Amino acid sequence: MKALTRSSMRGFTLIEILVGFCLLFLIIGVGAYSLSAQSAKKKIVEPATELQSLARRGMQMAITNRRPFVLAISENSIVLQESRIRSGSIGIVFDDGPEPGVIDSFELPEFMRFLVRSWEDKYFRPPEEVRSDDEEVYRWIFESSGICEPLGIKLICEEEGSEGMLTMEFNPLTAQIQEPLNKTIVLGAENIDELE
Repeated sequence: MKALTRSSMRGFTLIEILVGFCLLFLIIGVGAYSLSAQSAKKKIVEPATELQSLARRGMQMAITNRRPFVLAISENSIVLQESRIRSGSIGIVFDDGPEPGVIDSFELPEFMRFLVRSWEDKYFRPPEEVRSDDEEVYRWIFESSGICEPLGIKLICEEEGSEGMLTMEFNPLTAQIQEPLNKTIVLGAENIDELE
């Protein structure tokens, strides 16, 4: 009877040790995957937050200064500047003065790009294709009355391992996004063009 109790007190078997290691590696793998997903999400959210900040600033400056301001959106950059367009009693008037000054701007990393959808469009397109005036930028105008065009912007990341996109729909009265950023992020697409 003593021999039975001694053999049951020896320790772990090889199978128990292997199962323990498998569980440990599984936990480490899940943690590493969630960290990579968080860093991919951060890469997309940072430029979106910057865009949201510039839109808010443009709207506030238009109301405060009582003149239109513009966000010039190209495929890989955004520039906040004074507008050469003014609303007059006879409609829209273009200023003949000097070129509008740049107030603030930012560039996307080389693996990211913007797509734009104006209020009359059904699909997102590169900024230069949205307007028919052969310009390479889409001009989002903030009127001095506090109103802007409703606009949809899609931010696409095509970096290897961090593929994804974020969609932002801006309200015409507040120039703020209508959905929180974390609700519109799609990560890990095999082919990012399928998401467009």
